[in-house]
Amino acid sequence: MFQKFFFLISLLSLLGFSSYAQSLNSVVEKSIDDTLQYIFLGHTYRTGTGGTRVDLRVETLDYSNYERIWLGGDICSEAMLEYSTMAYIDSVFDLSLPSTQYALGNHDIRNGNMTYYREFTGRESYNVYSSKGAVTICVNSQLNPSLCEELNNQFNMIKNVCDTISPNSHLFLIMHSNLFAEMPISKATNYYHTNYRHWNANCSSSDANFETAIYPLLLSAKNRGVKVYCIMGDSGSKVKAYYEPSVDSIHFFASGIYNSKYTDPAEIAAKPDKLLIFEHLLNTNEMVWKFHDLDSLLNAQ
Repeated sequence: MFQKFFFLISLLSLLGFSSYAQSLNSVVEKSIDDTLQYIFLGHTYRTGTGGTRVDLRVETLDYSNYERIWLGGDICSEAMLEYSTMAYIDSVFDLSLPSTQYALGNHDIRNGNMTYYREFTGRESYNVYSSKGAVTICVNSQLNPSLCEELNNQFNMIKNVCDTISPNSHLFLIMHSNLFAEMPISKATNYYHTNYRHWNANCSSSDANFETAIYPLLLSAKNRGVKVYCIMGDSGSKVKAYYEPSVDSIHFFASGIYNSKYTDPAEIAAKPDKLLIFEHLLNTNEMVWKFHDLDSLLNAQ
């Protein structure tokens, strides 16, 4: 009888310790993983380098704390002219990681050599990444009807994501060029460099643009409880940071830098370069965001 009692006490103690250990591990994991950071960088090329380097501050920034890196295009001004430049970009951002997504800009793509992009990223220029309730669509805003198959594939990808994404998720569209300048938001023209008002979303109709073909898909997802964010990187020469929600509460951002062009300290100080960072609070499924001063981020490392 005593042996049975001793065995029962030992078993309960073991189970209690195991439960405590699991609880302790859970607390440790929670403290590490309950907040994720996503960083967006646009128009990052460094002037005076022959188009082969990013801004020195961007190059030396520590990216180890960011769960996702979103590149908003014009990363180097001649990104795909030489294979070595793409290798350099890869050394800075690790392009093969699924969580690193590179939305091509006009400077990135103007020399062709798309095989370089596919080799270093392992993906097409339009792609999707999903993890922990956040889905990111990388949009190639440089596609046009001369590449009809790719343009249609991209549109179908966006449609499939919008049609199937789970409620209470967060949906991000990252892009380089301003596809949404004609949306029912501010008509200010200084937050972007170029208005792609005639951009075609697919080859079905010349009237299929962001507002008529893609926005309704985003709105449908939003109406099912999805939070939707559209971010473009072709910015920085005039305005460093732009945010405005649409009348339907879809969130629009522009973020880009350009101060490697200037030499006047007063001009640089008047308009400091900024990066857009999101924090994903997993316990509450909240998404908070802030434009951060690039120099301050660097100094805080």
